[in-house]
Amino acid sequence: MSDITVVGLGAMGSALARTLLVAGRNVTVWNRSPEKIEPLVALGARGPSNFVEALTASSRVIVCLLDYDSTTELFDQPDVLPLLNGRTVIQLSTATPKEAATSEKWFSDHGASYLDGAILCWPGNIGTATGQIVVAGSEPVFADCRVDLQHLAGDLRFLGQNIRAPATLDLAFLSRTVGIIFGSIHGALVCEAEGVPVSEFTALLPANDRAVPLTQAINDGSFDTITKAGATVDVAGSAVTRMQQQANDAGINSELPDLMCDWVKRAQKAGYGSQETAAVIKVIRQGA
Repeated sequence: MSDITVVGLGAMGSALARTLLVAGRNVTVWNRSPEKIEPLVALGARGPSNFVEALTASSRVIVCLLDYDSTTELFDQPDVLPLLNGRTVIQLSTATPKEAATSEKWFSDHGASYLDGAILCWPGNIGTATGQIVVAGSEPVFADCRVDLQHLAGDLRFLGQNIRAPATLDLAFLSRTVGIIFGSIHGALVCEAEGVPVSEFTALLPANDRAVPLTQAINDGSFDTITKAGATVDVAGSAVTRMQQQANDAGINSELPDLMCDWVKRAQKAGYGSQETAAVIKVIRQGA
């Protein structure tokens, strides 16, 4: 048996697994794409060939997939469901509050203990004092998992039993972040319209501001380069779609996420989905 299994080895999931390995934990990893498993196996992780073996390797499982639909697709299988009983699932994928509540009930109905969490930092912050993760669920279950979670984030916060809280804070934090991103794209458009170099806008920003690589990409036209602080149009689209879904679920004003979703969809339709989020400017330059 290993101490913990990490499911989903994108940039964030891989950072979680590496951090646990560095901390001396016995880690099993799994991903649909085998090439993402190999670097972690080289660091000492176990890399079984199928998901059932990865799940049975540990009593504790961290899930870090694109969204909760991906989690359901993976776990809701005849050979997987009987294995959930008695296991602890820590869900760190992205979700709306409604999806978090649904996920808690689904895993609980199949006998698993469940924590829902949100990662409020970049992959490079995982395992550092600036790493920030918020978690909710049963307090005894959290206490049992605290040591592993503390390895992952210097700023680890338990929010109590309200399972919707982490996703709620994630969306609130996300609203601020994408507000900066999309506001900065419009800011660059303003500069272009008035004949002021976008580089002058960049020069006004703090060195670590998210808008620095964004506006540099616009200034240089380097939309195919995704920096560590960057994200693709498709990734931004997933984020603003969740914001829109939460607004609709809660019956609150959705005009801001509606606007950003519209910009993203136009960029995706134009074939810019794999480019830096800054590529959105190429469609809003064209007006309505």
